[in-house]
Amino acid sequence: MQIEVLPSTGSPRIPYLEDRLVIVIDVLRATSTIVTALANGCQAIIPVLTSEEALETRLTLPGSLLGGERDSLIIEGFDLGNSPFDYVPEKVGGRRVIMTTTNGTRAIRDSIAAPMIWMASFINMQSIILAVLREFENKNRLKGIVVFCAGTEERFDLPDTLCAGMFVDALGPDILLNDLGEAARILYRSSKNHLADKIRDSVHGRKLISLGFERDLVYCSTPNMLPIVPVVQNGEIVWLTGE
Repeated sequence: MQIEVLPSTGSPRIPYLEDRLVIVIDVLRATSTIVTALANGCQAIIPVLTSEEALETRLTLPGSLLGGERDSLIIEGFDLGNSPFDYVPEKVGGRRVIMTTTNGTRAIRDSIAAPMIWMASFINMQSIILAVLREFENKNRLKGIVVFCAGTEERFDLPDTLCAGMFVDALGPDILLNDLGEAARILYRSSKNHLADKIRDSVHGRKLISLGFERDLVYCSTPNMLPIVPVVQNGEIVWLTGE
């Protein structure tokens, strides 16, 4: 199995995606929030690039909610921010959420050429691993995996890279990695017993703590809490079922 890890949105080289499974990772906090929203009954998440696009999309989807952030804070006039604790069942149950974030939704949209796009985070990693193993055992049409770390404002992001390292490490030794994938695996192996501390000390982690989101950081750093595999289908992110 060939796996290429990308460092951030805005990567100068996007590989050929038409025969790849893309795994998008935005630990702090978009993919963690998407997993949580689906677990709490959200019907679907619609990723968009801008707040203007979100407002326009809501005109075609009455009853949908607006969610997202800029500079880690809720966008003025939106119903929800980018905290997983915003997406509780009484708010999102049975409803669609139109979401725009600084990094995560851009990475999702940048992956649109791929036949399969899944969302990963620490909180759903075991389910992602099991789904990947099933996919590559049962189907030959995919030639490999691209792990798309959303990063932070087009820069390398430690939490996303640690999560990518957890992913490749769990797939075992019989995989082919690019250099960043190998570095992510080494970094994860040296950090796996104190993930929350490493993430707390990252640039993004320190920023969230300064804004009062330390509870989000601890939650997003906790592995294997939710059995959810979010996938893009017809422009919406839904819970993968029927495997």
